[in-house]
Amino acid sequence: MLNYSDRFWEKHIDPNVRHVELTEITFLDLFLQSYQKYPDHTAIFFYGMEYTYAEVEALSNKMANTLIELGVKKGDHLGICMDNCPQYVVAMLAMFKVGATLVQISPLLAPPEILFILNDSNTLGVFTLDYLFPKIAGLKDQSSIGFIAVTSLYDCLPMKPFPCLPFILPENRLPIPKEDWVYDYRDMLNQKANFVPQVLDCKTDVAMLNYTSGTTGKSKGAMISHFNLSSYIRLITARDYKTEFGKDVYLVTMPMSHNFAITQTVIAPLYVGGKIVMMAKFHPDETLKLMHHCRVNVARGVPAMVSMCTHHPEVEKYDLSSLRHWTVGGSPVPEEVGQAFFRITGARVVEGYGLTESTSGIFTNEWYRDQEERGFGKVFQDHDLRVVNPETGENVPVGETGELLIKGPTISIGYYNNPEATAKTFRDGWLHTGDLVRMTERGTVQYVDRLKDLIIVSGFNVYPGEVEDVLYKHDSVMEVAVIGIPDEKRGEVVCAVVKLKPNTSTTPEELIELCTKNLAPYKVPRVIKFVDDFERTGAGKIIKRKLRETMNS
Repeated sequence: MLNYSDRFWEKHIDPNVRHVELTEITFLDLFLQSYQKYPDHTAIFFYGMEYTYAEVEALSNKMANTLIELGVKKGDHLGICMDNCPQYVVAMLAMFKVGATLVQISPLLAPPEILFILNDSNTLGVFTLDYLFPKIAGLKDQSSIGFIAVTSLYDCLPMKPFPCLPFILPENRLPIPKEDWVYDYRDMLNQKANFVPQVLDCKTDVAMLNYTSGTTGKSKGAMISHFNLSSYIRLITARDYKTEFGKDVYLVTMPMSHNFAITQTVIAPLYVGGKIVMMAKFHPDETLKLMHHCRVNVARGVPAMVSMCTHHPEVEKYDLSSLRHWTVGGSPVPEEVGQAFFRITGARVVEGYGLTESTSGIFTNEWYRDQEERGFGKVFQDHDLRVVNPETGENVPVGETGELLIKGPTISIGYYNNPEATAKTFRDGWLHTGDLVRMTERGTVQYVDRLKDLIIVSGFNVYPGEVEDVLYKHDSVMEVAVIGIPDEKRGEVVCAVVKLKPNTSTTPEELIELCTKNLAPYKVPRVIKFVDDFERTGAGKIIKRKLRETMNS
């Protein structure tokens, strides 16, 4: 019988994948190496505006000096709530240089969700965009934040943007309020361009705090150490053995507030001296034009993005032959889409898997060989994994279903300020993923089901308990069960099955409005179904599996 401790899957990985020695070094050290090797290379391309490595280094040094003047110290927490833009990268690097922890805040979140993150993480200051400022400013008096730094997309756009103006751009730059706790990002760059970064402990100092949600709805901040981050980008670059240092071009299609995008399409290219081609938000027209014009080599996204580009009415007129692969997560890629994309580009659409707690995706299928088996691929080097009976914790034989456990250098050091959740999820060095999988004899891991009933909408995690908590605020709701149902465009959408209190009434529209006010758009139910009662276990627990079967039939 195959033994998980033997890492038998490694002998089935493409032999061209090189081994990398994971020394204790930070991503910031790796970025500085790129800056020294490629100072005049373009680091960021944003609608025709280009920033060289030397310019990004100087700008982040200036921002770091301002953060020191504002009293930011090593270990402090600072947030970024922005759509994709160069200022995001500069602020992130400045935080790492002063030893602060970056708290990732999605601009898609509703104010109550952002407020929870701010207070749970004790975030001291937030970088945001002018059109997002009211959302953040409205939370200041209820939160821990002492300052807000405001910038505009207009600050980083050329006179003639290519391929077009960002479609989310306000008609004009919005005014920045004159308050002593509000700082104009441009003024924060009026500093000297030299800075000596803080000395960091790779394995204990936290680079990023990425929030996820539990099945009870309570968010948890996964602490990603500097060693987690540097290990991740070195391992993924080793897996992609056709990486060309100083030459590769990466396209940013997903929100950089998501760990998938920030690690794989921003931090990884800065390590290899590559060019980051950035869009404020995904748009299929812009994506195809930028791939063609900038000769993009590497892309990441969710299956819906690939589908929209593949089925674009003008896709055939673009030369996409520079693309090596487009890696996706969140849901399976329809076989028809993958085949059509390969026919058009010669590049594979490759599925992968990861969690917030694993820094980013740490399983992928082969990028340069035909996929041998269905599944989301093999784990990165230097990682151990087990498939266990979730009740007993004992290994199950290869080929049988069990919970996936992972151990390795990219696994988070725990949840911030949450020892109970840390003890439950990170046991004896093993990350308990909550996902049910099977492993083949060649080491390919195949997804089976969600132990935690997680719903994935366009690559974003939605935890049913979080949505259920909002719906329970309605006076007419007696019981509710939230499930995911298949959706061709998004992979899944949220469905709420509701039992009302006697002699009360409401409408789907009213419940959806309640959710819209309290949740990010992707978490809002697309389907509301009313029932008289639920099928239950002997202990009275709602059987969600039965609900999914009913809704999907």
